[in-house]
Amino acid sequence: MGLFKRKESWERTFRLRSSHGASKGVLAVFFWLWGVVGLLFNAGTLFGLTGNIGVGTSAYLTATCLVWIGGMVLFGIGALLAHTDFDGERPSEADYGDVRVTR
Repeated sequence: MGLFKRKESWERTFRLRSSHGASKGVLAVFFWLWGVVGLLFNAGTLFGLTGNIGVGTSAYLTATCLVWIGGMVLFGIGALLAHTDFDGERPSEADYGDVRVTR
């Protein structure tokens, strides 16, 4: 179970550094802008309705909500899948302790 075992100590020998391009940031900004503006637009349209609501109004609201959801999915998945590059680093030799790494 591990309740009474002593804590394992790990020595850092390799570190990954991730870097991403501008596309990830742009898509993340689009995601947030599309989300906030679209939500306010859809809420304003919904709360601004007065009188009888027919099939045409209902279809219009459904279409605008589907376009908003589609944009959220597009920009969200795009930001998640934007190219991320990983670089491996090793600490300097003074940080290794008793471990010697040869090249």
